Amino acid sequence: MRKIAISLSVLTAMFVVACVTINVYFPEAAAVEAADRIIDKVRGEESAEPTTRLQPDDSDRSDFVYAVASGLGHFLIGEANAQEPVNFDKPSAEKAALENSLATRFPALRVYLDSGAIGLTDSGLLEIRDRNLVPLKDRNTVVQLVAAQNNDWNALYAEIARLNNHPEWQDSIRRTFAERWVAKADKGWYYREGGTWKQK
Repeated sequence: MRKIAISLSVLTAMFVVACVTINVYFPEAAAVEAADRIIDKVRGEESAEPTTRLQPDDSDRSDFVYAVASGLGHFLIGEANAQEPVNFDKPSAEKAALENSLATRFPALRVYLDSGAIGLTDSGLLEIRDRNLVPLKDRNTVVQLVAAQNNDWNALYAEIARLNNHPEWQDSIRRTFAERWVAKADKGWYYREGGTWKQK
């Protein structure tokens, strides 16, 4: 009887850990899809309509373990704290305003991405790479453009995490956007990787 009780305790602890893991799991595939759509919008390109992802991709978990862990989680922490659907395209007035601001400013920045004066960073931002490639009369303007664009990107990453009630996902969202920007970069654009500038 004692062995059964110990086994049940261990099993319960395992289920609790599984439940916590499910609740903090970062759904990378959904983040990539959302990043691609937002980047395409900022670049002024067509992209597919967003689709709502109701659950993280749990293909590597058995249905039984997921169901039991989720059920135990509901029982232990209550329905109010159960995992909410993940949707990186969840709308808000602030998110829409940030995306529009980024898209409006981008054409002026593209010129300097094309010339190599600015590049993409591994933190999902822009950085002036070579001031000598910017005409002297335009340097202050470019500095202001880059700063404003980076402020909006930082705010957007935070807003996407906030809308999904996972502020701890902000760094993961930022990394995903940084990777997708490099993947979508035009030939000749510069991007920073591990502290070194590389050209696509």
